[in-house]
This record gives sequence, C-alpha cells and structure tokens, in this order.
Amino acid sequence: MTCGAVGPLVRDHPEGRYRGKPLFLGVVPLCKECNRMKGRIDRAAGVEGGAPTPRLLVSRVGAWMGFLALSDVPPVLPGSVFADRAAALQVIAHMIPPDLPWGPQ
Repeated sequence: MTCGAVGPLVRDHPEGRYRGKPLFLGVVPLCKECNRMKGRIDRAAGVEGGAPTPRLLVSRVGAWMGFLALSDVPPVLPGSVFADRAAALQVIAHMIPPDLPWGPQ
C-alpha cells in the first residue's frame, strides 16, 4: 500500500492470525504509522484477537476496508491483494449455514 510514508513496511494480514499463524495467505504492506492506525481501528471495532469465526472474519475484512476508506490519498494496492481478500471471503461464505436467516433475530 502506498500512503506516501518513507521507511520500513509491516506485513499486515487483513483477516488476522490465530495462535501466531495467518488465517489466510496474502499480506498487505503497511508503513508503521498506518499499521498502528489499523490496530486502533481493529481494537475500536472489537475485531482484535479471539478464535476465528465467520462473523469475526467478516468483521475484520470490514474493518480493513473501513481503514482503506480513511485515507485522503487513494491507496495503491496490487490486484493480488483484492484477489486474496476475495478468496478469503469465499472460504468464509462456505462456513456460513445456507439457511441462516438474514438480519437481527
């Protein structure tokens, strides 16, 4: 991701890690300041830590997309980043029961 910062990059796993292992392949390079900001967003959204569930994983992807929308400068991301997120969402979709009702119960 290009935010205009100069310096070392951190490899972010948008869907998170569990017990130290990435849940899905594919990383997004972030500068250290962007990585800290994303961490604050994750904490505020309540999506940091915990065992992976379909709800948590979708919430993490949503928080990540919200993070991208905060930038005054449109982010520059390789197409593989979106392909990785699409593949992760497809796996998550298969974890959700097909007859799960829509909306609050």
